[in-house]
Amino acid sequence: MLASLAIVVTAWVWTYDGVRSDESAYEVHLAVPAADGVYKGTPVRIAGVAIGAVERVALAGERADLILKIRSEYRLPTDSEGGLKATGLLGDYHVRVWPGDDPVELEDGGRLVTRDVTGDIDLITKNLETISDDISAITKVLREVVEDRKNVDHVESTLANVDVLSEELKLIAQNNRQDIEAIVDSIRRLSEALEGYTADIAADIDEEMDKLKDLTDDLDVAAEDIASITGKVDRGEGTIGALVNDDTLIESVEETVDEARRTIKSFSGIKPQIYYTGRFYMGTQPNDLDTFYYGNPLAWSAANTIGIKLRAHEDFWYVFEVNDHPQGVISQQEVLREETGTVESRWTRSARFRFTFQVEKRWKWFSGRLGIKENGGGVGVSAYAFNDRLQFDLDVFDFFFGSYPALQDRGIPNTRLNIRVQPVRNFYLDAGSEQIILGAKYGYFTGYLGLGFTFTDDDIRWLLSSIPGL
Repeated sequence: MLASLAIVVTAWVWTYDGVRSDESAYEVHLAVPAADGVYKGTPVRIAGVAIGAVERVALAGERADLILKIRSEYRLPTDSEGGLKATGLLGDYHVRVWPGDDPVELEDGGRLVTRDVTGDIDLITKNLETISDDISAITKVLREVVEDRKNVDHVESTLANVDVLSEELKLIAQNNRQDIEAIVDSIRRLSEALEGYTADIAADIDEEMDKLKDLTDDLDVAAEDIASITGKVDRGEGTIGALVNDDTLIESVEETVDEARRTIKSFSGIKPQIYYTGRFYMGTQPNDLDTFYYGNPLAWSAANTIGIKLRAHEDFWYVFEVNDHPQGVISQQEVLREETGTVESRWTRSARFRFTFQVEKRWKWFSGRLGIKENGGGVGVSAYAFNDRLQFDLDVFDFFFGSYPALQDRGIPNTRLNIRVQPVRNFYLDAGSEQIILGAKYGYFTGYLGLGFTFTDDDIRWLLSSIPGL
């Protein structure tokens, strides 16, 4: 008895489709329209391989909620689908799972996407029922046709009409034999005429073929001439051959083309930035009124500056400026006094524009400038902060005339310290001081306030695109 019981238990365990309590598994849910033929232990399969079983069946509204136990070694993606498939003719079902592609896996208690699947056995049964109904309908129609005497009479009448029509066609053929023979004779004569016409055309075709052959011969001669010319070029014969086969000349042409390409590329990469700055000067008066006979040369005056910065690289610019500085342009003129035989220097100030040309290089938060600054040599540095919204500039320039009118102090350059704030795009405010060293020596101060705006080629394109009609 114990041996038999052991055999039964072993067979049950061996054939059991469900998930045993000692196996590691997790639960997932599947909603189906009906759970007929589904019970606890109904297998869950992927491509015919059992991966788990139905743990229990619950009601969820008007649908059945299947709680499935899936063995832990089979991890299902979150976009996996499930549905019921018929197992046999007895109405049993199994749960079919189609794994998805999502890299995220279903967690314990997750839900499969329901796929509407018609069982194979149900489909066959349904198709057989449909075919049976169609056969029954066809049989019924045929029976009605055969049993109806009117239909039989119609069929017999049709057959009689066919016999009569055959006799009439036979009589027509006998009575019109001569006409038919005449038609056949006409067709024969037409065929003979076409044969003669074909012979004439064949003669013309032969003539055209001869002309085509002559043209082909001329093309062959031309091809030989071209081959002769290309051969001479390959061998370096003649002027063209020498040019084509001279590697030095080819390399020179290639270098010239590359140089032109680099030059064009360098100019095409330059991006302009145009700006305008207006400044109003104010300040105190110097202590030495003999030297500064007209007072502070910059106090209570104004200046305008128009400039353009050409960006050749991300961190390199060419700077061009023109401005109407209040002091104008200082110049020296030597005058010979004939009565004494001595040379005197005269200093003049004229209201003319000052020009600037400098190159500027930037390193992260700093930049340096070098070149001509307002008609004299000059250098400058700048510091940037808050995404370039705050800028500090120091320029030292005009080492010869910067001390005017204190001519005895020639060599003291004009020193300008500027602070620029850009509160909004394209507009900025300036504040600063000028002639700092000279003012410190003679006890006066010169400051200014400024307002300016700037725009780039991108701003110009945006402005033009916003104008209607452009």
